Amino acid sequence: MRASVAVAVVLVGVLGLAGCTGGDDPEPSGTGSAVATAGPGGTAQQAGTVFEATFPVPGGSDSQVRVEVEPLVVQGRTMELRVWFTPDDDSLADGDTVNVYGLTGEGDLLPSLNDLEHLTQYFVLSETGQQWATDTVRAEAANGEPVLYQAWFAAPTEQVEALDLSLVASWAPFENVPVTYED
Repeated sequence: MRASVAVAVVLVGVLGLAGCTGGDDPEPSGTGSAVATAGPGGTAQQAGTVFEATFPVPGGSDSQVRVEVEPLVVQGRTMELRVWFTPDDDSLADGDTVNVYGLTGEGDLLPSLNDLEHLTQYFVLSETGQQWATDTVRAEAANGEPVLYQAWFAAPTEQVEALDLSLVASWAPFENVPVTYED
């Protein structure tokens, strides 16, 4: 019992700090549709975003990145996150690209999904011998062009309608990202 109380206290503290990092608050947006890069050799269709926000690229540059979040999709024992990153960097020459790794602070992208009602936090699956997230170094886009980042998490332990998403510690979290369930 003592260990679960300590975990809950730490989790609440971490989540509280995540909300105090400043930056723009993500605002709900309408749905959109676009075709973008899905990493090397692929394209992906943007189904419809529920949140859109613009953040400064971590690391002190004047560049910004538009971040669009689609609803979370639970299928079986996993939950898929789809996020679109669009660089807004006038210093990029025509034909130049920037990768998701650079857009998110060169290692600062640490997605987590937070269920404050049930005091549960979900992280990208790992240690399974499979790749459960887009390779952020190889996923790149030109200025103004979206690139898809995908990650898979364990499905929620409770039936939930929405979860809060943290991507980069210096960015405001996306609150109440809808969760959809597929058979």
